[in-house]
Amino acid sequence: MLALPDLFTFPDPALRQPFTGAAFLPFYSSYYAMAVLVILPHTFILRFSLLPFILWQAWRCAFGLNFSAGLVLYLGVKNGERLNHWNFAYVIGVIVMALRSTEWAFARKPFRRYEPLAEGQSTPVERPLTIPNIILDAFDLLSNQRGIRWSWGPKSFLRTRPPPPSLAAVVLKLLLKLTVFDIAHYIVQLNRPSVDTPAGDTLFDPLLDPLPRAALGTFFTLCGAIVVYTTVDAMYHAATLVGRVLLRQPAADWPALSARPWTATSIVDFWGFRWHQFFRHVFVAFGARPGGALLGQPGALLGAFGVSAVLHYVGVWGLGRGTEFSSAGAFFVLMGVGAVLERVWQHTTGTRVRGFWGWAWTMSWTLFWGTFMIEGWARRGMIACDFFMPGVSNWISHHHRGLFLPNIPNPMPFLLGHAGARYNIMGIVILEWHSRWIREEYA
Repeated sequence: MLALPDLFTFPDPALRQPFTGAAFLPFYSSYYAMAVLVILPHTFILRFSLLPFILWQAWRCAFGLNFSAGLVLYLGVKNGERLNHWNFAYVIGVIVMALRSTEWAFARKPFRRYEPLAEGQSTPVERPLTIPNIILDAFDLLSNQRGIRWSWGPKSFLRTRPPPPSLAAVVLKLLLKLTVFDIAHYIVQLNRPSVDTPAGDTLFDPLLDPLPRAALGTFFTLCGAIVVYTTVDAMYHAATLVGRVLLRQPAADWPALSARPWTATSIVDFWGFRWHQFFRHVFVAFGARPGGALLGQPGALLGAFGVSAVLHYVGVWGLGRGTEFSSAGAFFVLMGVGAVLERVWQHTTGTRVRGFWGWAWTMSWTLFWGTFMIEGWARRGMIACDFFMPGVSNWISHHHRGLFLPNIPNPMPFLLGHAGARYNIMGIVILEWHSRWIREEYA
């Protein structure tokens, strides 16, 4: 892939300070204040005045605080290099918060939250502007990325939808996604050990011939895509359980986040509907709308993907080992190019991209260019990470201590992965079965 020039000059990541709640509080407090103001009428001047402070705090938090270093202090572990992936998500999250604050500062109308739709109801009802409602609605706005039951969200979220899955189904999906995630992650670490080091390495094994080297790299990319998909979905399922069980939120507030992306029959279908739509509104507000105003539909597509490209480009910087647009951001620009090519095809032939050949085109285009992105992640040590923190692994090891008798092999070294630092979810079922069998045999 051709090298592209860096878009920005970033601060030295080594100068970052460990993340603390006290250091993050000014930014989060002003972010919440902006959420309150955008709900209230006649607050444009206040919102416009608050925006520079929020943007300054966002810069300070994104480029001045090391989130994984803060986790190291909180968890009491000796080394946080294998927790660096949290910096990737943290930097992207802070930038998204800054972008949302910018949109809120210039909102023409106050945002309104609606009451849950009753059975048979078709017209949404606004929640009254009481002090308790404003306080709670502002907190909901902070975490509501898709506009569910909000005036700024898609109208599809205001219509009656199919019944959401039961809590039991959500739990099963969570366990399944965690299991699949861990298997895919472990396959890459096991078959390419050099990428499982904080220093990172290439996905492509130089000892192999070109064809098997490329095939294995593509397979690792597929595993990486599975890891990303299952990670995002698993976190959403966990949040769903918190929202529905602890916060007593209606099930309609937690619609599915994705729709089987592996069945997509076009690039537009993949990214516009089947892949998670968590940041869709930000991409539309800051990419598709201005791009569409300048260049029409091609500009809208390239603008939306361009915002995603910059977000991921800056997120890789959070890993602390530099970044490059050719691997971290260009993938998303090329997804926009693919979407534009599909529109050209439709305009030329009168036929939409779909069916088996549409699926083959979508998977080929996405996996080919995705290989360069996953390769960039691997070279910067992102694959060498412990998604399940050491404290969890240590607790489970201690919890199961004494279950294994001297004449029975102890599966824990395998199940806990590399030097006991990583707890493989795929071992939970085996571990529980093993423990139950011991109790029954030696009761």
